Amino acid sequence: MILLRELRMERGVHQAQVADWIGKTPSAWTKVEAGKSPLQFETFVRVCFSFQVQPSTVMATAERYAALLRQHKWAVLATELDLNEDGLLRYAQEYWASPGCRNSLPNPWGAPSVLNGPLYNPDNTITLASAIRYALDANFRAAQLNNQVLPGNALQPEALY
Repeated sequence: MILLRELRMERGVHQAQVADWIGKTPSAWTKVEAGKSPLQFETFVRVCFSFQVQPSTVMATAERYAALLRQHKWAVLATELDLNEDGLLRYAQEYWASPGCRNSLPNPWGAPSVLNGPLYNPDNTITLASAIRYALDANFRAAQLNNQVLPGNALQPEALY
């Protein structure tokens, strides 16, 4: 779900537009994005096709992020969790509500798509979806909560320790 919301935000699409594409009410789609309603497979496929993205592309991205999260001592489960038990979704929602996220501007140079991540850079940094970087990088998290701008958009290796 986090990747679909990051993709929606990356493309500048409103929640109501996604809801219209897939034949749901805006409130029903908002509940799915918030983790209050499960994302059904049929809905997942329809959302992907609405964004003109193959579902397998989103799943491959999710697998790459799951591997990265496991490397950093996160448990990645394939079961449905209660909203209070899903630490990554909790961090993502906190990020999306943060002043830094709300006041962020699109990158005029064109940042890589969330679907290309995580990107391992030659300088040993990792370019991540912002919501996932928020969960892993305490410096980025503090900056977003304080509406500060950090140089670069990549996770520094030392930020994890």
